[in-house]
Amino acid sequence: MNEAREHLDELKELATDYIESRIELVKLKATEKVSRVIGVFLTLMILVIIFFLVLIAVSIVAGAYLNSVMSSQYAGFLLVAGVYCFALFILLVKRKSVEQFFMSQVIRTIYKNDDTETGGS
Repeated sequence: MNEAREHLDELKELATDYIESRIELVKLKATEKVSRVIGVFLTLMILVIIFFLVLIAVSIVAGAYLNSVMSSQYAGFLLVAGVYCFALFILLVKRKSVEQFFMSQVIRTIYKNDDTETGGS
C-alpha cells in the first residue's frame, strides 16, 4: 500500500510538472507571436513613413514640373491631386479586398513558423 502511495505521489508530481511546463510553453509561444507581430508592425510603420515622405517630395517635384510644362501656377498640382483622388476612389471601391489582403498577411505573420515546428509542409 505504501509503495502504491509513493507511485501515486510521483505520478502527481510528474503531472504537475508537465502542466506547468505546458503553461510555460504556451506563454513563450504567445510572447513570440506578439513580438513578431509588433516587430513586423513597427518595421512596416517606419517603411510607410519613409514612403510617404518620398511620395510627398516626388509629388511636389512632379507638380512643379507639370506647372512649368503647362505654363500654369496651379494646374500641375491640381493634376497630381487628381491622380491621388482617383487612387483614393479605387481604394475605396476595392476596400474589402484590401482588408482581406492585410488580414491574411497578419495571420500569415502570426502563424509563420507553426508549420515548420509541427512538421507540416
